[in-house]
Amino acid sequence: MSAQFDESKQASQPGIRFQLTIWYTLVSATLLMLFCIIFYTSIQQTLASSFDLTLQMRAQQIAEGVNIVHGNLVVNDIVHELPELDATAALVDGPGGDDQDVNMFARQTIDQPATFGSNSILVRVYNTHGEVKYNSPLFKNFSLPPESLNNPLKGMCWTGTVTGPEAHQMRFYSTMLIQPLSKSRSQIVGVVQVGQALDNLDETLQHVLFGLLIVMPFILTMSAFVSYWLAGRAFSPIRYLAQTARAIGAKELHQRVPVPTTRDEVRELAIIFNDMIRRLEKAFVQQHRFVSDASHELRTPVAVIRNMTEISLTHATTDEDYKQVLQEVNSEAERLGHLINDLLALARVDDGQVKLDREPVRMDLLVSDVVDSMTPLAAERGLTLRVTHLQPATIVGDAARLIQVIMGLVDNALTYTNPGGDVALSVTSSKSLVHIAVTDTGIGIAQGDIEHIFERFYRADPARSKAVGGSGLGLSIVEWVVQAHQGSVDVSSQPGKGSTFTVTLPLYIDPSA
Repeated sequence: MSAQFDESKQASQPGIRFQLTIWYTLVSATLLMLFCIIFYTSIQQTLASSFDLTLQMRAQQIAEGVNIVHGNLVVNDIVHELPELDATAALVDGPGGDDQDVNMFARQTIDQPATFGSNSILVRVYNTHGEVKYNSPLFKNFSLPPESLNNPLKGMCWTGTVTGPEAHQMRFYSTMLIQPLSKSRSQIVGVVQVGQALDNLDETLQHVLFGLLIVMPFILTMSAFVSYWLAGRAFSPIRYLAQTARAIGAKELHQRVPVPTTRDEVRELAIIFNDMIRRLEKAFVQQHRFVSDASHELRTPVAVIRNMTEISLTHATTDEDYKQVLQEVNSEAERLGHLINDLLALARVDDGQVKLDREPVRMDLLVSDVVDSMTPLAAERGLTLRVTHLQPATIVGDAARLIQVIMGLVDNALTYTNPGGDVALSVTSSKSLVHIAVTDTGIGIAQGDIEHIFERFYRADPARSKAVGGSGLGLSIVEWVVQAHQGSVDVSSQPGKGSTFTVTLPLYIDPSA
């Protein structure tokens, strides 16, 4: 039940194409949002800096229209220089009003109503005593902090934003009026304050923000569609590979998926697919041949046993006849038992169920014991079994399996060496390796067959047949045991002159020694 639930849950999950589209859209949305924030902030700072710079320039223009007449500040007609200046601006007379004719233009408009506009410019001029000498009527609606007057009198400009009626925000700039006394000296004679509404700036920023809010969804929608389309194009080769791989069954393992010409991940995936199919094909071929050979090997002794028993039941008349048949049946049964044991051992090897012991083993003593135990068998076949060189050498491994390796190689040499021949063993060692060599003067192996002799049930020529008692599995087991000990088996042979099997294993060095 849980397995079905897991499968249904996996089936309900969106595909990789859809997931990539979602991730790409999320990343695009994040990057686009960061870009919009940075862009809006940059525009805001740029407009604010430009606005402040404009106020500074207007203050400079007004300062150029202020003169000192009889010790009093006199503001000239600056309305014509600044068209945006509030036309209701008026002079506030200080002591000594001899300059009434100079400021007549302001008095003529002082009774006009003052209206607030987004482009209105407010101006106020102070003398050094803090008395207002020039003032825009709307200035009374904004309360500026004391720093706006004190800082310029100390030689420092002031900039700030003040909120007025109906939440109107005005940006003000205060600077000092300087009268040069000489080339190296000057004095502060007053303060000029200039203000302008931020309505246009805020409106511009609102337009920018509104444009970004309209453009962002459109860009994200287009990004989602484009990413979905690109993901489909990117996965189309993989989809084609999947369809081709799905069409390859157990009987079509000779086929391969097409490898793209472009050097990308899809090409690497196709190569991996082909390598996997090649290994599967090899495994299927080996398995088929193994089953066929095993069936043949098992069928032969069974057929021999049945033939002998049928003959004995039909023609045997004496106890000697029955005894001879039973001996032959026992011999075939013993051969059949060895074959079954070898097949079982290789099956366990393929399943990874065989575990080896790990203990120090003297290979020279092991070889000596094997030679002593197999010398009678060699003498029975008319062969000479001897040791040419035994150098003390120790490895870490499974003694029983290593005995199986040596006996397998010696038995192979005795089997394929004609009577009167010679089989010699030697053990030598180098700094890190141990070499066990088994040399015979037998029939030899053709060069084309050397690379196949460790395959299961492989026989190089008719001489390597069941007639000599072999099953074709001995060398396969030898190779497995050696490789399990991190070693290797090398073969050199000449047909008609003999063969040499050399087993190389890692040498064990006792740390205490």
